[in-house]
Amino acid sequence: MDITEIIMDIERELRRNVKELQAQLQRAYERIKVLQEEVQMLNKRSFYNDHFSKHGHSTSGWAMMDDPPEYKEKKDDE
Repeated sequence: MDITEIIMDIERELRRNVKELQAQLQRAYERIKVLQEEVQMLNKRSFYNDHFSKHGHSTSGWAMMDDPPEYKEKKDDE
């Protein structure tokens, strides 16, 4: 093996490592996105459960919906 072949082997190895690291980074970004969506869903569910349990509403299951509608506060613009 001469020096040129050694350098080419090193370059191929580095390129493969970079490609693998980019793939790992992409998977990590995708996992972070999924986890952020789960946190938002849990926060939303927690808000509804707290809201309805504190306001004397019955807990007939409405507060436990997986995907409740967005809560809109009434503004005192009147």
